[in-house]
Amino acid sequence: MIETLKCIIIDDEQKDRENIRMLLESYCPQVEIIGEARDRQSILTILSQLKPDLVFVDIQLGAISIFDILNELDSITFKIVFVTAFDKYAIQGYQYDAIDYLLKPVEAKRLVKVIDKTFRLRDRLRSEENKIDEFKDLYAKVMEPAKISITDAKGVHMIKTIDVLYCVSDGNYTTFIMIDETEIVISKNLKHFETKLKDYSFLRIHKSYLVNLNHIDFLAKEQGGSVVMKNGKSLPVSRNCKKELYKKMNIL
Repeated sequence: MIETLKCIIIDDEQKDRENIRMLLESYCPQVEIIGEARDRQSILTILSQLKPDLVFVDIQLGAISIFDILNELDSITFKIVFVTAFDKYAIQGYQYDAIDYLLKPVEAKRLVKVIDKTFRLRDRLRSEENKIDEFKDLYAKVMEPAKISITDAKGVHMIKTIDVLYCVSDGNYTTFIMIDETEIVISKNLKHFETKLKDYSFLRIHKSYLVNLNHIDFLAKEQGGSVVMKNGKSLPVSRNCKKELYKKMNIL
């Protein structure tokens, strides 16, 4: 499918509107002319009802200028090409982020260049938008909380690792202490989960405890060392694990 630009022609002179229409139809088949306007009311009406990609607009419309009308709009979502017999308006026209500025009588060669420029700009903006969307998708995937599956007598639990405060060993069983204070007992030893959770900020601080480093509130040095978790529970830190804990916590 050939992509098109939806276009509106605004000029108070019918012959000038017809000239631009003739040039577009003859030299720019990828442009679809969806409307014309000639005065303030018809311009406001057509811009509010239609959704053009590009607007060719004469700057001086009788006693008023197009700038007076554009200033009445809440927003400008279309690209503008100013067309006029007076180049004194050029600088003011570019304040509206105009694609280009054409002097009357409009030449076919210049008009084709303007259309090509508009397509290139749209392609570039789409490419930038696609890159932004791709980054957002990637960011969402990276920031999405990791989940693991654990199986108990009731079935399979899909839990977010960030929701686990710590794990407690009880022989061949491990109890998951969750951030909402619920407990899940699994018939696997703590070593199994130490391996499974090593990439999710979990650290074995004691033969009986595997903690989520994100949920440590305080590290106490007294009595050999302990950590206070976000639920207020104090857990001992074994001498063999202290060095690694300090390293993970960036404690110098």
